[in-house]
Amino acid sequence: MNSRISPAQLARTSNAAFLRDALLRTRERTLGLLADYVAGLGEECRVPRRPELNPPLWELCHVAWFQDWWLARNRHWAKGLDCPHDAPKLESRLVNADARLNSSTVAHDTRWEIGLPDLHGTRRYLAESLQDTLKLLEQANALCSQQPNKADQYLYFFRLSVLHEQMHNEAAVFMAKLLNIPLTQRYAQRPGLQACDELHQLKLPATQWTLGWQGDGFAFDNEVPACPIEVAAFEIDSRPVSWAQYLQFVQETARALPPFVALIKGEWFNQSYGQVQTLDLTAPAENLSWQDALDYCEWAGRRLPTEAEWEYAAMTQNFGSPAMQWGHVWEWTANTFLPFEGFEMHPYVDYSKPWFHDRKVLKGASWATSPEMVHPKYRNYFQPDRQDVLSGFRTCK
Repeated sequence: MNSRISPAQLARTSNAAFLRDALLRTRERTLGLLADYVAGLGEECRVPRRPELNPPLWELCHVAWFQDWWLARNRHWAKGLDCPHDAPKLESRLVNADARLNSSTVAHDTRWEIGLPDLHGTRRYLAESLQDTLKLLEQANALCSQQPNKADQYLYFFRLSVLHEQMHNEAAVFMAKLLNIPLTQRYAQRPGLQACDELHQLKLPATQWTLGWQGDGFAFDNEVPACPIEVAAFEIDSRPVSWAQYLQFVQETARALPPFVALIKGEWFNQSYGQVQTLDLTAPAENLSWQDALDYCEWAGRRLPTEAEWEYAAMTQNFGSPAMQWGHVWEWTANTFLPFEGFEMHPYVDYSKPWFHDRKVLKGASWATSPEMVHPKYRNYFQPDRQDVLSGFRTCK
């Protein structure tokens, strides 16, 4: 991160023109990933029934449904955060869509049997939904011109829709790795990602850090209200733990190898996305669980950073050399996913509240995260045993 305004900051604070471009670019990626899935799986895109997977066509229909639910079918979209979460919606363009595509109410295991549009119908559903979203964005732009001080209110659900679809894009990259599906690089990897430098220790003084989102613009409900945290002096790795570091731990402790990694005739390989490639030992280790990270830290005489320490370092140690390098893998922190004091649910009521207490916070981004999602204030969260996520960690003391 540097002094330029990042795409993630723009996605949260910029105008309708930026959001229109972001919606179109995001949809291009969505359809590109779908084409890769069709090439790998066939037009029905059948996948095994596993906890880490969703039927790909269900995921894409859900993306279209989500935009319709909060925009095209929502008479109150212009109210933003004041939109009633349970307000009646207009009729769906897809028959019985709410009973089939609302992730809050549709049990995971039933998604394989729910009855979905075919590939052609899925693409049409996505196209029609986006067309209506863009028409409404023109209305929102006119409202913003009339009342600039209410721009965040009028643009709230458009910002949410962009970021929601981008989350599903990244989930498609996770699933493709599990399914060994080859992906086109420009749809899989965030552009412009640089290799990590050598490891250094960054020493940070004690401070009072404000954790969470402050000011205007879009925020997820679990990021607000911002809260001050006392942080003692500490040192933190300038980069995530590398494969070379993690595999030394694996060999010295006889630990099971992480997914997708193999040792063949004394050489390390990465087996994923339809390829077998020499493992880059300088790259950040990935597909590691929170428990993997915790056990490595104990072996190395280190610990995981807290959420506040990670955010403090990421947002202050981004100039000069060495700098804190992040954005290659999601990074586990020591924190359990909990609400900040004063938490209030936003209209999408099931975004955060159901997941508090039993998940761990990850910070940063992975190489598959869309640029608009790469924000140091963002709080990701997964179960501590998950290894399908592009997750790694750094250590501190």
